[in-house]
Amino acid sequence: MKDRFTLKEIANWQLYPADSFVELPSIQRGFVWKPKQVEDLWDSILRGFPIGSLLFSKTGDKLHLMDGQQRATSIFLGHFNPYKLESPVKAWTINGALPVVWIDIHPENWPDRSKYLVRLTTRSHPWGYQARENNKTLRVSEKKKARDLFEIHPDNKNIGYTSFKNTTTFPYDAWFPLPLCFFIESNTPKEIIEKARRFLPEYFCTSKGGFSNKEEFINKLENELNSALVELWQTVMSAKDLCVLYNIIEDRVLNEENEGENPTLFVRINSSGTTLTGDDLNYSIYKSLFPEGKQLIESAGLDFVEPTQVLSLATRIVASDLENHSYIRKLTVRDFQRRIKNEDFKNGLANLIESKELKERFAQAIEILSCKNNSLFEGEVPPVIIKQLIRKNQDVFLFLVYWLHCFQYPISDEIQLKIVAKTYTFAWFNFGNFPDFWNEKISNPNFWSEPLNELLWWNNQDGVDFLTEPKLLRKYYAQSKVFEMFRDESPQRWKLLLNGIGEEVVKFYENVKKESYTVDKIDDFFSEFVGKIRHNKSLILLAQRNYINSKFGDYNQMEDIEDTNVPWDWDHIYPSEWVYRKQYCNQGIKDWNNTNGNFRALALEQNRSERNIESPKSRLDTEEKRELSFVKDEWSYWQNIEDRLWDDNIENHFQGITSRMINIYEKFWNDFKIDELIILRNVEKND
Repeated sequence: MKDRFTLKEIANWQLYPADSFVELPSIQRGFVWKPKQVEDLWDSILRGFPIGSLLFSKTGDKLHLMDGQQRATSIFLGHFNPYKLESPVKAWTINGALPVVWIDIHPENWPDRSKYLVRLTTRSHPWGYQARENNKTLRVSEKKKARDLFEIHPDNKNIGYTSFKNTTTFPYDAWFPLPLCFFIESNTPKEIIEKARRFLPEYFCTSKGGFSNKEEFINKLENELNSALVELWQTVMSAKDLCVLYNIIEDRVLNEENEGENPTLFVRINSSGTTLTGDDLNYSIYKSLFPEGKQLIESAGLDFVEPTQVLSLATRIVASDLENHSYIRKLTVRDFQRRIKNEDFKNGLANLIESKELKERFAQAIEILSCKNNSLFEGEVPPVIIKQLIRKNQDVFLFLVYWLHCFQYPISDEIQLKIVAKTYTFAWFNFGNFPDFWNEKISNPNFWSEPLNELLWWNNQDGVDFLTEPKLLRKYYAQSKVFEMFRDESPQRWKLLLNGIGEEVVKFYENVKKESYTVDKIDDFFSEFVGKIRHNKSLILLAQRNYINSKFGDYNQMEDIEDTNVPWDWDHIYPSEWVYRKQYCNQGIKDWNNTNGNFRALALEQNRSERNIESPKSRLDTEEKRELSFVKDEWSYWQNIEDRLWDDNIENHFQGITSRMINIYEKFWNDFKIDELIILRNVEKND
């Protein structure tokens, strides 16, 4: 057998999978490379650089790729032609529309360490990334211009840009890009031009190319760009001769690996690539033991939970079942390998997944958290909020799933709303010491109906931050002395001003907890809580949920090959351009610039960069704008800001931002009926 593969042979493993003798073993994870890594690999290929060898194991007449999946898939993407309607292509681990690799024929600039300007367009970034710094996204203004172009195509009208077809988009921050597959497939430079004429959209136009449509671009290809086109085609033809060496692991080595305490081989062969997590390794071990369970694991996540996390949660559920419902920390690789040797654990895990109990409990938890069928809640919690909770607050989500696993009976809308209120409170307001909380509360069938009082600064150090009545907060921030503390940059401005309304806040704390507190503890209560409502953007998404759901219903945050960017802009109501690196800007403005009161989620097509220095009055001058931006009574302050504030006359800014911050928090408080979970004794609540 030969000891190397050509690039075309490697690409064919996914271009023509039915004919391939190379497969991805179940132990492998998904495609995790970022666009920059794909672009850099192809730059290396075109320059003739070595790109490392591949590692296989052999099973019968099949080779299983153990190391090199990221490179092999990147090579495949360069050969992939999205314009071929009838294609047997089946990517190993990328779901949905595939990214497209482009190359710029004659760029004037490129990344520092690159010779060629290779570009990748993806579902979440159909316009590509920056040409000069290919790890950075485009500016809002460029995204807006690119989107306007792409929406000329009839298939792209009235849909979110994450649903644009990959045949209708192209790199925008570019000069003269063409799909790399055009060069690979063409026997002459003339064929490349014919492919461009046949497949590129009529509105093809880049920000730096100096042409306005496809016809003008084709004219350039046939004339002033022709020599550059020929030269690049010759480079690609030479790259076709590049071969990648490979090795095959002996069965003896694999057997030793499977019997060992730790998957040393798999960790070491991946050590130079993207770091493997414990969840990655555990999932790989699981798939090797239960290959038939892979599809069940993937379906159990319901597009809300990543497969590795599904398994992580499942292992903790089974372990907790076996240990009297006690809290089980996230399993390390060593923990998982030790437990999987236990027949009760192994069988319990198989039964939980194969019986679809896990999928049913996930579905029930997600349904409850969405509130979409809850008669006591208006609208629906945006899916992105649920996904963020599951990803960032695994313990909180697991507590809910496990409680549902333990108590399988019908739950009324009233109790479901209390579940939602407590779950988001735990996730958004910093629950401390979750293990002790779990062990004390998980077996309580009435837990969700019980007041939150005990868990607000539980034992004076754990639990969640001290949720405070919105009306009380509003009265506090309306005080002139509080405003003056921020205007004058008082070192005490973030602490609770005890005079005036501050005394009512203290009484609220003491009434809820039936205790008296020191000044330092009161400052902790107040500052920690205010820090959350200042910066937790999930509160904004909840307040703007009707807008988010209508505009971004197709947004899937878990899509592969993407970064964490969202398809909306966090727009500043008071322009950040009036604050950042500006002299004569009061500290009271800087303190609140990047906070919830000044942020709104806004679709790119609505956030034109030429309006980035528009005043709050102009940005919010219609009722429709105010409604989608969740601007309420604080409009009375915003309407007075028509220009940059140069002096200390910042009261409208302060009151506008703090009022909106409280309104956003109040939406959470009212919609989830938090007041029904915080019991005040012997006094009436603030009104």
